[in-house]
Amino acid sequence: MENIFEFNGKKYRLRELDLDLLHRATPLLTKYRELHYKYTSTLDTTKLDEAENEVLLLKKALDEITEQDSENSEVYSRLSGKLKSAEEKLNSTELITIRQYINDMQALALYEIITDASFMAKLLSEILVNDSSTGKVIIIESDLKDPSSLEFIKRIIADFFLLMPALSGH
Repeated sequence: MENIFEFNGKKYRLRELDLDLLHRATPLLTKYRELHYKYTSTLDTTKLDEAENEVLLLKKALDEITEQDSENSEVYSRLSGKLKSAEEKLNSTELITIRQYINDMQALALYEIITDASFMAKLLSEILVNDSSTGKVIIIESDLKDPSSLEFIKRIIADFFLLMPALSGH
């Protein structure tokens, strides 16, 4: 991903995806997880976790058998019925509300991070490189007080988090 980020007349890009970038971004990941935990730690997600796990297991079981196989057609049919029931449970109002709350808290944690000018100035100075030179990137807190900086920060953070699945092979 070679996205170029323009800000205050300069062009930047994320460092190469390697251990160094991950090491430099650790404060972002740590702060995100701490804030997410802070906002969701009192929420009981047991029902949601169980419902998601049941759907996942039933889908895996169905993938292992085929409806055309005469020996397994009854099993397939029974598992299909259980999957439909499990998906209905997963889509219940209660579990949708819990999932929405979790998503809202993820967004709130990220919003708290990207609006922390001091934190973001340090982080961006670590994870960005100049597009046109090899000089050290220095972004200061006052640079990020400008309203136009929000879009700059959002694009960088979005691109960084898009890289994360690539690290785990997904």
